[in-house]
Amino acid sequence: MSSKPNQNQSWTIKDKTRKTQAGFTLLEVILAVGLLSVVSVSLFVTMSRSFRVKDNMTVLSERYHEGRQVMRRITREIRMAFLKAQPPEEVQEEGPAMLTRFLGEEDEIYFANTAHVRLRAEGRESDQAEVAYFLKRPSYKTPYRGYTLFRRESRRVDDRPDRGGSTWPVVDGVKSFKLEYWDDAKEIGDDAWQRSWDSDDNQLLPARVRITLELERVEGNLSIRFVGQAAPKIRRPVQSIVEYKR
Repeated sequence: MSSKPNQNQSWTIKDKTRKTQAGFTLLEVILAVGLLSVVSVSLFVTMSRSFRVKDNMTVLSERYHEGRQVMRRITREIRMAFLKAQPPEEVQEEGPAMLTRFLGEEDEIYFANTAHVRLRAEGRESDQAEVAYFLKRPSYKTPYRGYTLFRRESRRVDDRPDRGGSTWPVVDGVKSFKLEYWDDAKEIGDDAWQRSWDSDDNQLLPARVRITLELERVEGNLSIRFVGQAAPKIRRPVQSIVEYKR
């Protein structure tokens, strides 16, 4: 008997070989490409949202840090505010007298304090300075629509407490900056918070100053609100170190 396969068996073997060597059909390729595209787009959208959320959280964190630093500086400087007692009339000073004044309004304030930091040892300055905070529209472009909080500092306390010195922006995008002054001579209640304070009226600093700072956020109409209080350590005028003599 012959061991060679017949014709039908040879065709069957060829068909099996063709099936094992055949590739993907066009429909299978289209389905695979479509599925890969859907997965890729979904992954891209997810990653884009993750990076966007990360950027927003970074900006928000920096905004909170900016607001806290501003509040910390303002409260520190108000705590170290002081008034200088006027010398006797019979004492003649050489040159204009050094004047100090604590003048506060709802959205601006200026005063003398002892919080100045000397950057040069040989500089003609001390720890005393005139400081002012006020709102103003910036002359430069910012990503915010609100005002800018400016700070003015004069390194020397002179006879013009409301002028002189250098001015620079502290924080942009201020939605509101509100100052209130506690008068402990009045009854405890809402009436004790005053909208303004002038030390020339009573030669006295307010018992406390409440600062409310509201900053805009870059995205949307949301805002960040900071509230703090500062109590001046020395409320009454202090005598000069120099002993006045006739």
